[in-house]
Amino acid sequence: MSDHTSRSRAFWAGWIAAGLFLILAAVAGVYAANLRNQLEDIELRLVDAVNQLQMSQQRLGDASTELGAMHANLALLSAPDLQTLKLAGKKGAPDASGRAFISRTKGLLFSASRLPPLAEGSTYQLWMLSRKAPVSAGQVRPAQDGSVTAAFDPLTDTPDVTGFAVSIEPENGSPAPTSDFVLATP
Repeated sequence: MSDHTSRSRAFWAGWIAAGLFLILAAVAGVYAANLRNQLEDIELRLVDAVNQLQMSQQRLGDASTELGAMHANLALLSAPDLQTLKLAGKKGAPDASGRAFISRTKGLLFSASRLPPLAEGSTYQLWMLSRKAPVSAGQVRPAQDGSVTAAFDPLTDTPDVTGFAVSIEPENGSPAPTSDFVLATP
């Protein structure tokens, strides 16, 4: 075999090897790009799954809180010291009505409907009436339809309650009623 032929074979073998290497590199590049796309897809799915898990945990937490509130309200409504007071609308809200469920040991549950909308900077303040001065029981803001349901923890120093009333007060409340009652026990 001549020197020229072996150089020619070596030359072509080098080109063939280089071609095969290029084909192998291209296949590896396509494979790597495919793997990268699959990895990005998996990452997106993982982010979506984590977001869904967080939303589920939030919903579970909200449901747990709501269930706790329902249990507390049920305990209040079945308390042996429960006092139920029916409320009627007065001059400023003749169509309003409501109920107050008061337990010295379990707290207060207040529910009302058809309360008039509040002016900016004001709130509805709840009052427990007694033989002495009215005692603030809390503040509420009704929904747009005038309905409200609110629960309050047991109030320390609760007087012997003879009635219940609601007045419109400044946004931060008042130590004593400053306006006529819009809702009160008859």
